[in-house]
Amino acid sequence: MDNRQWIWQSPEWPQFNWDDDIIQPQLRQTRLKIGKLVGKAESRPGHDAAEYSLDAMLSNILSSFAIENERLDAHSVRSSLAKRLGLTWHLPGTTTEHSEGLAKMMMDVFNPQAGDLTESLIFQWHCWLFPDPAPAFLRRGEWRGDATMRVVSGRIGKEKVHYQAPPREQLCAELTAFMQWYNQSRYRAALDPLLRAGLAHFWFITLHPFEDGNGRITRALTDMALFQADDQSVRLYAVSEAILNHRKDYYNVLEATQRGTMDLTAWLSWFIKMLETSVDNAIMRIDQTLAKTLFWQVHHNSALPAEQVKVLNRLLDGGNNGFAEGISAGQYQKVAKVSKATATRHLADLVARGCLTKTAAGGRSSRYIINNTFSPFIGNFMKDITFYGRFEDDILAGRKTITLREASDANFSAGDKVRVSRYEDDVFFCNIEVISVTPVMFDDLNEKHAVQENMTLEQLKDVISEIYPGLKELFMIEFRLI
Repeated sequence: MDNRQWIWQSPEWPQFNWDDDIIQPQLRQTRLKIGKLVGKAESRPGHDAAEYSLDAMLSNILSSFAIENERLDAHSVRSSLAKRLGLTWHLPGTTTEHSEGLAKMMMDVFNPQAGDLTESLIFQWHCWLFPDPAPAFLRRGEWRGDATMRVVSGRIGKEKVHYQAPPREQLCAELTAFMQWYNQSRYRAALDPLLRAGLAHFWFITLHPFEDGNGRITRALTDMALFQADDQSVRLYAVSEAILNHRKDYYNVLEATQRGTMDLTAWLSWFIKMLETSVDNAIMRIDQTLAKTLFWQVHHNSALPAEQVKVLNRLLDGGNNGFAEGISAGQYQKVAKVSKATATRHLADLVARGCLTKTAAGGRSSRYIINNTFSPFIGNFMKDITFYGRFEDDILAGRKTITLREASDANFSAGDKVRVSRYEDDVFFCNIEVISVTPVMFDDLNEKHAVQENMTLEQLKDVISEIYPGLKELFMIEFRLI
């Protein structure tokens, strides 16, 4: 009777295979998009290209930690990265031992002069992930101990084992084989470099060689493999951000593959899809930056007052915070902090100057949008929404499926794809799709709304009163994770 349960127990391990009829078309599509991304980035000034690289590195670090439900101080990590990238135009910020270590790790990952992958390099990364004082259970900068390594969920007595890694006595030989393959496969012309990154990711995470930090080290090794394949494009996109946004699928496909045969088609197909998604997001951000630049090139001599510039930048930045569906006179008044009469006059002036156009709706429904006749880019970007950090876990777990907002924060339509960030630090953590937007009165809130918000009705009303004091008319935005 065959009692083998895990992929590494197979006598064929690690002789992986996959279906090229499925994988190769995905690789071709992703490579076309990578070429498009590099072309767009190269057309921008050096200052912009450096910013894209900084943003991608920062997103990769923050997202990789967020996948493990750990949060970092984005400002300190950004400051450490900017310093090592030589971005002197960034104002110096506070850094920590941890942020400095993470920045050093990223410099290793994206080092064009890097040699072979070694045990000592991986150990150094592990130490940077866990600066002193490290958790008592953790062997910092060492492979794990003799205890059985399992990935489990559920409460004590009701645990579910999702995966069990190779035993400690087998681990060193397994890691030697992995590192030998990683170093030699870099020069194998027959192995597609993007495919190599996906194989490296699966192989190392399956070995699970540390008590903690396995996922973060794995994703760093993945980025290094991608950099070795193409030292231009990988600096522009963040694979970990795409994985974070599909975290449940990530764990599901890993578990299914780790329980399966040597056929990694499902895993590799999913991994390449995440690569493509991250490249799409990077292209979108570059287009958005270009659109904003083009707009101000056209209007740089307009001598606009600060209030008008502020509102225009909000609109150009797009998303919910930028009033993606246009801005009303009342919203202009709030953002610019001017009187109603001044808001009306400013908007009319911006229309006359060709900065804005008025939407078809008239009267009190009138809205104003960027005049994008000179640029095909403006107005075509994914919208944004923020939530307080206390809601993040509920959203990612699918427990929170609605949000109640005032009218100015509810400019969404069914089918909109929306980037979600934390209100406190503007750190991205997932994407959602809007299912519906419906009006609801505060006094009509009921237990159904409370259940969907994962609160009691009393808690729900308290939260809304805290955010929107005195507001009686709300809009319920129903959404799902994507």
